[in-house]
Amino acid sequence: MATTKTKKNVATKDPETDTTIIEQLAYYRILAPLEARSLLFHLNSSGKKSISPDLKKFKNGDLESLGKTFIEEADKQQKRFTKVSEKKESTHYKVDFVDMQKEAFNLFEGVIHVYGIPDDGIRLPVEEAKSDELKIRKNEVVYMNSEPTLVTYQSIETEKGFKVVIEDNLTLDFDRRKKSGLFHLEKVKSLGSYMKCLRLLNYYIQRNKFPFQSLQLSGGTLNVKGHLQEIEEEIESYKELIDICTQIGISENYIFDDKEDLPSLFNAIINIFKNKQYSLLNIHQEKLKKTEIINIELSKYVKLALMYAGGCFINLYSEEALRIMSKYSSITDVASNHRQGTVKPVMLPDNRKNYDQKVSIFASRKIEEMVKDTNFDFEIVKLSFANEHHDIQADLTITSSLGYIDFYDKTHDENYLELALDLNQRYLAKYPEDDIAKVNIYLIKHKQGHELSKMNKPIFMICKKEQRLIKSKQYVLHVKFC
Repeated sequence: MATTKTKKNVATKDPETDTTIIEQLAYYRILAPLEARSLLFHLNSSGKKSISPDLKKFKNGDLESLGKTFIEEADKQQKRFTKVSEKKESTHYKVDFVDMQKEAFNLFEGVIHVYGIPDDGIRLPVEEAKSDELKIRKNEVVYMNSEPTLVTYQSIETEKGFKVVIEDNLTLDFDRRKKSGLFHLEKVKSLGSYMKCLRLLNYYIQRNKFPFQSLQLSGGTLNVKGHLQEIEEEIESYKELIDICTQIGISENYIFDDKEDLPSLFNAIINIFKNKQYSLLNIHQEKLKKTEIINIELSKYVKLALMYAGGCFINLYSEEALRIMSKYSSITDVASNHRQGTVKPVMLPDNRKNYDQKVSIFASRKIEEMVKDTNFDFEIVKLSFANEHHDIQADLTITSSLGYIDFYDKTHDENYLELALDLNQRYLAKYPEDDIAKVNIYLIKHKQGHELSKMNKPIFMICKKEQRLIKSKQYVLHVKFC
């Protein structure tokens, strides 16, 4: 523990002797091993011959507690522990706040000692640090017009200031001295988050406070009064935009690309899907006189798979689209590039061609292409293979399942493997002697980590440069070579 003394003139004078009183003040700094090592490191890296660390004013009655703190920290940071910490990796870390003033706690004044805790549980000194900022991230349900809304925010406190970032879109900067603040509304990241921020600002304008319970922003004012009309107009326009986007499958939680030209994108959505300016899609009007599946590239980053039916566009990944599809024996799949004007029609399989079969609307669509759709929804794809929308006896059942198995190998997403397993098991229930379904089920369970007995394992034979059914003693395996 280092101390230093200085003399300071005090303005008060003794009335009897009329001489200036000289008061001696003591300053100190606790130099435990971690802190001493840190100071020496900064001294060596600066190239200077001396360093001037910050000191604290010594108060009467502090000597005993400061001495105790020094002894405790020095004991925890013995040289033998420091040497071990340089060789061992820690899985957890613990911090100690050293020499904090209890009556006026200031996180940014004190020193922090960081200790690593390896798997053996021994506490090892790692480094000395200081707090630059304190971040707290929380979720809170707030009520605006009696409507509950889940809001995520992060409060960031530094030695100089305090700010709150709400939904990664709205930043509130508060100045404690001036007791005032400024707000900054960022570019739209998601429609839902942006709408929450607009409503929060509107709430503040009307009540001069925010609806948070765990985040207190009282004692100051936020300069948003002049924006009331502008914010209310934006709320109405974004309500309309969200409704249209929901119709075509763009979720309000969808995160737009940072490079997206949002004004152009939003204008295109309004003009095409609200104002029905279908000429912007470069599709012959005759195409829109019957039910069609249309792939639209609204921008470089937003690609939609839609169904045109009943005079309007519907999200292809929706239960409504599945119900409509069940009414038609065949449907045309049209690709439209909004930006380049290319159109490519593709005929989907005839749903009632064989045995009056119903086939999933996604049975012939490649999963690698579907996941690129902004409005892709795996749960709808899965639902499309339910008995209500898909005849499990259809030949496309096994073909589709193989696509999901391959996609699992690329993504390791268990959802696709489970869907493939369900398709093959349901198919096998209809055709108990089908060897291909048996082999597929084995492969899927093997990928899932299940162990099978030797009696249940198929024997595989592979013939190169050809495609054929290869028989083993128990199963038949369909092998395709490219």
